[in-house]
Amino acid sequence: MPVELLKNEQELVKKLGRRIRGKGDATVSVLDMGCGTGRLAAYLREEADCEVLGIDVMRDKIERARRIRGRGVEFGVQSAEYMGLKDETFDFVVSLKVLHEIPHPEIALREAIRVLKNRGRILIIDWIGGIAATKRHAHASRYFTPQQLESLFSLTGFENIVIETNKEGELMLAEAIKQMHMK
Repeated sequence: MPVELLKNEQELVKKLGRRIRGKGDATVSVLDMGCGTGRLAAYLREEADCEVLGIDVMRDKIERARRIRGRGVEFGVQSAEYMGLKDETFDFVVSLKVLHEIPHPEIALREAIRVLKNRGRILIIDWIGGIAATKRHAHASRYFTPQQLESLFSLTGFENIVIETNKEGELMLAEAIKQMHMK
């Protein structure tokens, strides 16, 4: 069964999937950080034909993801800030509208650096802070502006940072590469 994407997610999630699928013939490993019920993880498994591990701190969401997302995606209860995963395991770390929910996003991004392979990439989709379209959201005070997110990526060891917005201008896709000397 195809994965249902919310209307405001479709444009950027499809771009994210194309970038992962464009990696080549080798099997690509992806970590979905803060996967919730696994929509993004299942979408990437279907569309980008990659190996995906989804992690989330909410046990009930992980249990639901395991029930409804089928085969080909693994799920585990883990914090994005303190992952029990091996160093340099993943080609990509992704997340969909969750970075603002993580209590210590800097720690989570440092963990992403740790679990990414050399020159691995991070692709984060999240709400844009400080704009009229998102000011009324319940978590608006936690949203990052593109400049704040770029600074946070740079501070935590990412380079070649590119941030683009969706057509509606309310979501952004931030992409960056793990610096070669980072571990």
